[in-house]
Amino acid sequence: MVGDAVVTGNTLRLTPAKGNRSGAAWFHEKQPVGSGFETTFQFQLTHPGGLGHGADGFAFVLQNSGPEALGGRGSAGGFAVTDPDFRHREAAIPWSIAVFFDTYRNKDEGDPSNNYIAFCTYGRPSEERWPAPRLAFTPNLPVRLKDQKVHAARILFQPPVLSVFLDDSSAPVLQSVVDLSIVVDGNGGAWVGFTASTGGGYENHDILNWSLTATGVSSSMSVVSSAITFHTSACLAGRNLCTPESAVVEHSGAGYHVILPGNLEWGASIPNPPGRTVVVTNAHGIVCWDLTAQGSDGCSGPAGNATTVGSGFLAADTPAGALLMRTHDGQVWFSVNGRSGVEFKNNQGFYEFDLEIK
Repeated sequence: MVGDAVVTGNTLRLTPAKGNRSGAAWFHEKQPVGSGFETTFQFQLTHPGGLGHGADGFAFVLQNSGPEALGGRGSAGGFAVTDPDFRHREAAIPWSIAVFFDTYRNKDEGDPSNNYIAFCTYGRPSEERWPAPRLAFTPNLPVRLKDQKVHAARILFQPPVLSVFLDDSSAPVLQSVVDLSIVVDGNGGAWVGFTASTGGGYENHDILNWSLTATGVSSSMSVVSSAITFHTSACLAGRNLCTPESAVVEHSGAGYHVILPGNLEWGASIPNPPGRTVVVTNAHGIVCWDLTAQGSDGCSGPAGNATTVGSGFLAADTPAGALLMRTHDGQVWFSVNGRSGVEFKNNQGFYEFDLEIK
């Protein structure tokens, strides 16, 4: 329990229905979420008052800052940086991804309504800004979050797709590609829990029950779960998946270590004038060439999505997303099998692999 969070009976109360409060609750130990997870919980928001007749909302959060982490009050949701006009400047939880159930419309933040869900993220502490960057959001919801009724939420992560279901909905109310690399450690672990906050408006933010189940690597995609060694601070802005600014090719023993951005067509190469055999090893990562398709239809690991693609891609007889290699003028070049032409630059993610020169 952090801040104003308490357990009363069987209820986790993240904040009471009082102004300018914030609270959080975390597992004591990191949870293995990097390869996929499913969590379900019931929540109830009661005794609304103040501005907007209830505020500001709560969040399910994955973070790599520690079990005592807590963000700001007011519109910050307990995970984000506070509004610059708030009388006490409070920092965000760095290295975090939040599923924010927002119940107050802050027009200066660009909130679409007072009843929506957003995926928000923060990286390194020096990059924290207000409002929290949104990876995706739904403008409104089919249920009213602060109607004082008990609601059920189910959050499912099948790498790299994060989905949120509400009550009895069979279809997600929000779904998007999300990169967990900034929040998990080398073993795929992160601290998992909830945050909430109030400001000029307030409500009880209660979690009535909660279960979390970690899963194995999704069988629908050729993705290898592995420690990511690329420095995430060099990712391009405005992307859901970390996409390096440029390729990295480094000598490593008798071969090379390569980081290949998914948006660079034939974007990395090594010299090979003698025409020796080049073997790819330890390949891992995720690349998406179609975020609207999501899942294995739009994203894959280095092996591709197991379906040959036909015309329109770099290699018509190879699965979409597969790591490609070709030799030209004494160089061995590498690319992702994405759609050729101008659409290629919109790809997101990267592959990381080693090369052995035989």
